[in-house]
Amino acid sequence: MSKEERNRFWVSAAPVASKNGSGWRTSLVSVFDGEAQIGTYERNHAGWAEETFAPFQWNDEWFALYAPDYTATRVMSLPDCRDLGGEPHATKGFCPVEFYVPRYREMVTKNVKTGQCFDSWSFANDPSDLGDITEGYEATFGPWVTVPTGFIAGCIWGDDRSWKLECVDLALAAEGKIVRSARFGHVQLAHGKSLAESMQFDRNPPDWDLRMTLIRQERRDVASGALIDPYDE
Repeated sequence: MSKEERNRFWVSAAPVASKNGSGWRTSLVSVFDGEAQIGTYERNHAGWAEETFAPFQWNDEWFALYAPDYTATRVMSLPDCRDLGGEPHATKGFCPVEFYVPRYREMVTKNVKTGQCFDSWSFANDPSDLGDITEGYEATFGPWVTVPTGFIAGCIWGDDRSWKLECVDLALAAEGKIVRSARFGHVQLAHGKSLAESMQFDRNPPDWDLRMTLIRQERRDVASGALIDPYDE
């Protein structure tokens, strides 16, 4: 799998110093299609500028989750880099620090000797999707397909020291509508891992369609085993 297949659109961010020297730095974010720069936007916080850009394809069109405002998730159309809508600035909003939009390909694995075939999904960023096929088998892949749920790591500004997990319906995002939810409850993500590293997807039809194994973080008292509330620390 080539880098271009996974990351046709990408960004590069450069911090911009405060004009009066007293505020925090912002970022100038350049958007690329392959090697060609196609646009720029300003982010009002220098941190996590590249992590908060996640392109995805929906109904044969390209979009991206992005955060020009550090308190809000919005949607951009590509390649014209036009803002379609999303969340407004919110002082106590959920501040995204990373977006992740999973993609998969239909994979058909064939036993060369018997001709028996097995269907599965092969996910981008999954260690099993490295092109290494067991001897005696061959595989063919379909086109990339976007999972209709985008994932967001972030927090309410100053709530505690961990990132939480929320998600957004991408079918609505393509219309410029952001409906964000804490679908999985109060989940603290593991420190030092990206969203892609924290999630592994699988399916086993007809028993289940799509499930996720999630690496999360918990803090517990050793003697009692009790879960420590991060807001009580």
